[in-house]
Amino acid sequence: MITGLILLGSCSSQPPAATNSEDITATTIPKTTTTAPIPTTTKKRFENQIAVFILSEVQESLPGLQGIARVQYLQQKSEQFNRGVNNNLLSSKMLLEKNILDYLLISEDILLNSDSYASTLVALSSLGWKPETYEQKILEELSRIDQTIAMLASNTSNDEFNHHDHMSRVRKTSLYPEDTFNGRQNYLDRLSQEMVSAQANWYDTYNTYSPSELSILGEEGSTRSFHYSADGLVINLDQVKDLPAFELKCLAAFYGFPGLQSFVPRPEDSLRSFLNLPAYNLGWAGYILDEIGTRDLGNTLDYLYFARLQSSMALTDLKLHRNKWTSDEAVKYITENTPYASHRIRLMIRQIQQNPGYYAAAIGGKLKFSELKGRCEAEGKSCQADFNQQVINQGPIPFEILESMIF
Repeated sequence: MITGLILLGSCSSQPPAATNSEDITATTIPKTTTTAPIPTTTKKRFENQIAVFILSEVQESLPGLQGIARVQYLQQKSEQFNRGVNNNLLSSKMLLEKNILDYLLISEDILLNSDSYASTLVALSSLGWKPETYEQKILEELSRIDQTIAMLASNTSNDEFNHHDHMSRVRKTSLYPEDTFNGRQNYLDRLSQEMVSAQANWYDTYNTYSPSELSILGEEGSTRSFHYSADGLVINLDQVKDLPAFELKCLAAFYGFPGLQSFVPRPEDSLRSFLNLPAYNLGWAGYILDEIGTRDLGNTLDYLYFARLQSSMALTDLKLHRNKWTSDEAVKYITENTPYASHRIRLMIRQIQQNPGYYAAAIGGKLKFSELKGRCEAEGKSCQADFNQQVINQGPIPFEILESMIF
């Protein structure tokens, strides 16, 4: 977009001719035209309008592009933005969208062209941690979870708690849906009711929220246990032993409110919807689940089992994609350390193999949110509903941007 300003100079008449040599020569000073400077507010409006135009083109065209064409298009629009827009005059909203555009370009390029697991982790998390750092942090998180389970599940303080035996016992004694059509339908109905209860019980997680309208669908013969998208939550009902009753409250809070469903709907005029950042949305759902688990005292162990599964998947992600474990070793590890069925575990490991870095990034995000919460408390800020609301309102965005906004 080119805006032209035409400046017109005024004409001056010639001085009158002298009648004789004694006439006083009159000097006529030509008139000049001065142009008033363009107000800063007008300049800002122009720059923001150009930015909106470029970003709206991205929003319109990007969904139809795949692979290298997608990366090339993002590169073109980023360069157009850098050439045509003065960032110093942009609103905070437009600056945020420009930062998201830049991150989109980097992450899409990495996910398409890099065969480095470490680079993939960075793209899916926006965290600069190395795989070794992830492993250290995840092992510390697993140790914390196991210690808490042992403390809550031991009959007396003198018991020598056997973690593997405990998980096996929970798996064998848990309630499961009846292996019938009505049994499966009853499971879906119970989960739907738990989602309603979660909204009623944990409404104070945020300052404001829209009631969740997440649809729940069942299918059989799928290659994954759960699939969450804007269309709803799809649950594989093929094996009823994959669906323990102790997990219902966890699923409701994780996939519904105040978990993943808190992020929708997103603003239609934002590039956020194109970001692939499991560290942010899945990480937040995991973080919130821990927060609820400490409040729902009668069911704390159930939340810990779910947290143990999520962290075990993250560790498996790291081990498999760095050739430290085989899939059989991963099955053995998760089966021994969680109360979930082997069929479901195998489905989950297949998803881990197909999505390198996805589950490790999710736990990385959960741990990062815990770190930010600690920093918030250390600085004496309001770190409950106010902090949570900021995370939901701003995200999903790269963590570096989030930190600059909060702190």
